[in-house]
Amino acid sequence: MQNTFKTTPQDILEGPVLKTLIRLAVPTIIAFIFHTGFNFVDRLFVSRLGEIQFGAVGMAFTVQVTMIAIGAGLSAGVSSLIARLVGAGELKQAGRAADQAMLLVIVCSLLATIGGPRIIESLFTVLGASEQMRPYILGYIRIVLYGSLFQFFAMLGSGILRGEGDTITPMRAMVTGTIVNIILDPLLIFGIGPFPALGVQGAAIATITARAVSCLIIIFAYASQKNVVKPTYRFYDVDVRLFRGIIAVGGPTVIGHLLHPIGMSMMFFLLKPYGDASKAALTMGLTYQQVAILPIIGIAAATLTMAGQNFGAEKLNRIQSLHIKAIYFAMSVLAGVAFIFILGSESFARVFSTNPEVVSIGKTLLIIASFGYPFIGSRIVHASIFQGIGMGVKALILNMSQMLFFSLPLAWFFSRWFGLDGIWWGMTAGIFIAAVIGFAWIRGTLQELA
Repeated sequence: MQNTFKTTPQDILEGPVLKTLIRLAVPTIIAFIFHTGFNFVDRLFVSRLGEIQFGAVGMAFTVQVTMIAIGAGLSAGVSSLIARLVGAGELKQAGRAADQAMLLVIVCSLLATIGGPRIIESLFTVLGASEQMRPYILGYIRIVLYGSLFQFFAMLGSGILRGEGDTITPMRAMVTGTIVNIILDPLLIFGIGPFPALGVQGAAIATITARAVSCLIIIFAYASQKNVVKPTYRFYDVDVRLFRGIIAVGGPTVIGHLLHPIGMSMMFFLLKPYGDASKAALTMGLTYQQVAILPIIGIAAATLTMAGQNFGAEKLNRIQSLHIKAIYFAMSVLAGVAFIFILGSESFARVFSTNPEVVSIGKTLLIIASFGYPFIGSRIVHASIFQGIGMGVKALILNMSQMLFFSLPLAWFFSRWFGLDGIWWGMTAGIFIAAVIGFAWIRGTLQELA
């Protein structure tokens, strides 16, 4: 895999666009598949402890989602800035940008480690955690907060490497971390062999240990002389221009990650007249959508890197070519996924429920939603181009407009005429409109820059 998918800045700036995109995307796709497995394994083993413990970890995940949103957003900002600097040949500045990223790691981890434990008890009281569940929640999330350094370092460190075109090392880090987590979870949760039975706290320790292992792999990559971007480790030396360069993309991306659940909550509100079965069906549909877009996350990360480096090198025609080919790639992948979901809609619906009403609603939802899948891929690619060229606010507007300006209003409007099915068609229509507008917006922006 090292030779097959190894990509250099020269490949990104001069190699065949589609071939290079695929070589960058595949390791990231694998990495995010394992990341999904990372969360699944934790919940699977904890579910064996009982409903209270399982629910506690689910509630604790509300804090983890915030940490992930911050880490993922800042990682995108770091990738974008470093990609542009590498493309422009400013490798020393890219190293300084990596320093600023490490400063952000330190700041975020200090806030989480020191500030987090002070507010979580009140937070989960407000969220309605029961007296029985609260000790498990706090026992789990405190460990996660104390180990936040490993999470933020792994995410932003991977962003640095992806910015220079190295997607193999982040993949190795995430795959290895997931394997470590799978091994440690049963040992620490149930107390197998010499290990103590720590319950939900064991799951948290396994997670933090796995992330620490991922960090070690990234650190070794930084120490390699083959690394394109070489940090100077002068974290204390703040460069305001570079710091702003990270935040210009990372800040809006963080906001987008944090606002997305609000849009989802509003969609559930529209389902209030249609009963709990419709909500269960939507939960199922969103779960399948998250699985469907895993490959697109890899394509988007690769598109961001290529757009950034070519923007830095002032190769705007190449970015236009990248845009079209990335759209075809993403839409083709999701069209294939959509075809599978349409053919097996009833079987997929039965995976999550045996309730005939939920299965019936879920089957219809999967069929209708599948028509929008290719356009989700298109919209994500548009946003990644904006992020790559440093226009984080435009990426945020595009991503949030799909839910807030199009899908929600159309879902409400169509439901007046077609009932529950109208909500599904409104969601899908909003996805299509956002994709079309995004395409025109990107093309116009690139023409203005030319």
